[in-house]
Amino acid sequence: MMEIVCKIMKGIKALETYDKEGRINKSVGLHMLGPSIGRHMDGKYAAICLEELRPYVGDFVANDPQRRLAFLKSRLPTGECPYGFLGFLVNMIDLESINLSCLTINCHGLREALFYSLFSRVQVYKTRSEIQLALPCISEGALSLNGEMVRSNGVLALGNR
Repeated sequence: MMEIVCKIMKGIKALETYDKEGRINKSVGLHMLGPSIGRHMDGKYAAICLEELRPYVGDFVANDPQRRLAFLKSRLPTGECPYGFLGFLVNMIDLESINLSCLTINCHGLREALFYSLFSRVQVYKTRSEIQLALPCISEGALSLNGEMVRSNGVLALGNR
């Protein structure tokens, strides 16, 4: 599914307009632009407004030019970090320098606003089997490099990928 990110609500409102019967006016906004780039906008899409997101509130990794979020490492009940834990998805995104200076109207960066909103504390592991061993410490989802996905505590995505 396509998602469009706008800094302010005015940008989202400009994406589409409606006629008197409530139907989308396809001669303006995104619906007018779509065919010119070979993409018709007949299906659903999400629009994200940066100024309306609830950003991460917390510390950042010290002296990190990428401004990664300072999460505590995942821990098993034994206190050990799970084998195969690679990190948090939100911190694995390397932002280009031009995007590091992009701020919301409330002075939050893309990582703590947009990407935290999308991925929160989703953990990343090397393999499916390592996710299975780490289930006791996964609360907000996990992904493995070979396709396993845990959406939340007790909810696993199964079947062919």
